[in-house]
Amino acid sequence: MFVTVVAVLCSMGKVCVEEIVTDSSLDTRVTFQSCMIGGQAGLAQWKGEHPVYRSEDWHIERYKCVPGHYEVKVKA
Repeated sequence: MFVTVVAVLCSMGKVCVEEIVTDSSLDTRVTFQSCMIGGQAGLAQWKGEHPVYRSEDWHIERYKCVPGHYEVKVKA
């Protein structure tokens, strides 16, 4: 099953964005079960390495494990 890992990150100014962290085509170790069980640790590592979101101004509000391909929702 194809899985997409999506994080919702919010800044101190309460601006929130969705980011696709990875999917099972980029990392074959990603499964729905591994995302649900160990997703928080992987997201913390990803955030620490990401050039935009690694600062303390951003925090991970939530994440989701989406079966299939996911398109980021853009707010108008």
